[in-house]
Amino acid sequence: MIERPYDGCGKCLLGVRRLSRMKAATSSPERQREDVLTAAASVGGHIIGWADDWEVSGATDPMTRPKLGPWLRDERGPYDGLVAAAVDRLGRNVVDCLNTGYNA
Repeated sequence: MIERPYDGCGKCLLGVRRLSRMKAATSSPERQREDVLTAAASVGGHIIGWADDWEVSGATDPMTRPKLGPWLRDERGPYDGLVAAAVDRLGRNVVDCLNTGYNA
């Protein structure tokens, strides 16, 4: 099963999806979901949860995003890595994306 709770296996991954504008006609959430599940499976991992930020700009610092931010700030529990359909689903600013794991 590709979606199951955290089990400490070292491949417990958080699925990350983001859209700047949510429209009824879009199929992007489903496409992003399939891409994330495929990527997780390709490394033998599984998804323990989803950080779905809809109506959130890619320019938003990942640490302050409503759904992703709490995971990055260790407020939602353990995980071993992030999986997104594309890097721009994490954010547009590469420095912000790279600093998500930095604890001052």
